[in-house]
Amino acid sequence: MDRREWNRHADEFEETICDIIVDEKGHQVSRFVNAARLPPEPVLVDLGCGLGSFVQKFGDRFQKIFAVDFAAQIVKRARQRCAAQPGVKWLVMDVARAFKAVRTRADLTVCMNVITSPSAAKRNALWTCVARMTKPGGFALIVVPSIESNRMVQQVSASARRNGFAAKSDGSVQHEDSWQKHFGRRELIATLADHGFQMKRLGRVCFSWSDEGLRKPRSGKHRPWDWICLAQRV
Repeated sequence: MDRREWNRHADEFEETICDIIVDEKGHQVSRFVNAARLPPEPVLVDLGCGLGSFVQKFGDRFQKIFAVDFAAQIVKRARQRCAAQPGVKWLVMDVARAFKAVRTRADLTVCMNVITSPSAAKRNALWTCVARMTKPGGFALIVVPSIESNRMVQQVSASARRNGFAAKSDGSVQHEDSWQKHFGRRELIATLADHGFQMKRLGRVCFSWSDEGLRKPRSGKHRPWDWICLAQRV
């Protein structure tokens, strides 16, 4: 999704975009945040902050916050929603280039459903940015789409098969007119290791079938999910 289209979603974000902080079923994100051993007065960097849901929910745990998104209208709404949260620096810029403005400052770097480009080069730039921003010994909290979940959705839902949820061998999945990279469990662990992170915790953060544009099938034992992981910078 380009900047112009992302800006157009600003006023209808809650209706059109799956915000995993808001839409998750359960309290998995809170469990993973609690598992990060942060120092006193920690610094948060939220890459691809959207409407600031993570800042709004967890911001009071941090002394300083950098929240980055590349769409000005989205950041404007995030700033309004999080007006009561002190110590936030809002940045409108390409997430992959945010290191120039923030540098290596993060005790916790958050990046939720941002590293989804079908372009390997663009994904690598984002992974590199996460790594460079995170202090040695600091943590990254990452959410990415799951290819295993996508396969489950297609297996149990005849509607998904009829709608033609196409997938490529590299994990790119087509939803309507756009392609998103989905990660396998082993691939995610290996990718983080390649960028200097050690996996500390890996799990599923679940959301409703309706967020996939589907009704829950009778045979569906599990909800769709994204991978959520907490990794430490080596």
